[in-house]
Amino acid sequence: MRFDRAVWSSLPGIMAAGYMQELLHDRANRFTSALDAAGIPYAVCGGMAVMAWITAANPDYVRNTKDVDVCLRRSDLERVTESVRPHGFVHAEVNGVHMFLDGPDGTPKHAVHVVFAGERPSTWSAAEVPDLGEGVRDGAFPWARVDLLRLLVMKLLADRMHDRTHLADLWRSGAIDRAWADRLPEPLRPRFLELIDACEREYGGSEH
Repeated sequence: MRFDRAVWSSLPGIMAAGYMQELLHDRANRFTSALDAAGIPYAVCGGMAVMAWITAANPDYVRNTKDVDVCLRRSDLERVTESVRPHGFVHAEVNGVHMFLDGPDGTPKHAVHVVFAGERPSTWSAAEVPDLGEGVRDGAFPWARVDLLRLLVMKLLADRMHDRTHLADLWRSGAIDRAWADRLPEPLRPRFLELIDACEREYGGSEH
């Protein structure tokens, strides 16, 4: 199932938004099922992993996301490329970011973005992305996802506005609390505690 502009433009607003989320989940399922069939280790990360962890903690705080991010080992990249090709995914590198376009005419917005385990995502990053570890599978979603500690590290390393929003959502859902700081790499602890302080000031005990 790939993006069809004619279908999208024919739908009322709320249904068009639902169509985009349906495409997103289908893209994740097709990509990860190919990796599962090939026995290639991976873990979904990014916004979809945040969605899964919040769903497990308190689904009242789930929000939609816009893309699929998957953590892989760089040494597996060639095997991944061969395994997902029959499912229509095409490997590309755009502005230094490895991704798999959904079809030869796919765009970076409609792609699976790769995060390499054990590497610094950029030269100015405070630490490396954690090793892949064992992906979490609890039956709620058909794919393996990064464990919560690894997800926190990735979000703190990226530190964009939407990453901070994801961390705030995890806190508000009860999935994380201040005590998680002790489990983080030392360079990331001040950033995490600053965000928790902001959440407590902004939201306090509010359920809204």
